[in-house]
Amino acid sequence: MSRSSIETVVGLLAVVCSVGLLTGVAIFEESRMAREAQAQRAQAIEVGADLYDLHCRSCHGADGKGMGQLGPALNDTHFFTRRLAEVGWQGTLEEYVIATIELGRVVATRPLYAGDGVVAMTGWSERIGGPLRPDQIQDLAAFVLNWQATALGEFEPQPLAIPRVSLDDPDVIARGQMLFSEVGCVGCHTVAGVSTAEVGPDLSQVASVAATRRPGLTAEEYLRESVLIPNAYFVEGFEQVARSAMCGGIVSEEQLDALVVFLLTLK
Repeated sequence: MSRSSIETVVGLLAVVCSVGLLTGVAIFEESRMAREAQAQRAQAIEVGADLYDLHCRSCHGADGKGMGQLGPALNDTHFFTRRLAEVGWQGTLEEYVIATIELGRVVATRPLYAGDGVVAMTGWSERIGGPLRPDQIQDLAAFVLNWQATALGEFEPQPLAIPRVSLDDPDVIARGQMLFSEVGCVGCHTVAGVSTAEVGPDLSQVASVAATRRPGLTAEEYLRESVLIPNAYFVEGFEQVARSAMCGGIVSEEQLDALVVFLLTLK
């Protein structure tokens, strides 16, 4: 075989090897990119779960099933199959969730407040004074949308025990009473033996009437709602105070639990 023929064969073999190598890289790269995208989505859902627990659980429930009349369910068939048509949204469900978290809602998706013009959900974007960055809002949306499989019955999760504070734990009650002073409740409300302010309703026996205030809400749910959304219900004579209240959502979930436990002892 002549030198030129050998060079030609070697050249062809090099081309074949290069093509094979590039083909293999392309095949594995597609698989690698798919795994990377899956890993990024899993990380977004994990981050979103923490954000949901911190900011959303109080109104929408730890499992997304809603909290009485406090917040609508997100982990249900209606949300994933009918919500967009219900509100007339023309984009995707992901876009709707992101926009709702960013800007909030002026009108509730179901009857929630006695009057019109009351904000049903405040905006959470830092662009309008909220606590969440754009990437955090996207992560939170990823977590909410991850409920689709369970909401549509495609996956049945194993029930998990959600730890809650004990309603009769003296340490929690004491912590709640301390928070009642620390977060400023004493500046508006009277509680016998604790405070004497008269700006807001007297809470000395609030646990005895809490369950009668809002149909469909337990005493605990009503008190949680009152801390998170003071103007959700107007006690007679204190309408203007409730409309201008600045205490909504200023406590963490752990603090809210303790505060509510303390209020439930006021009978």
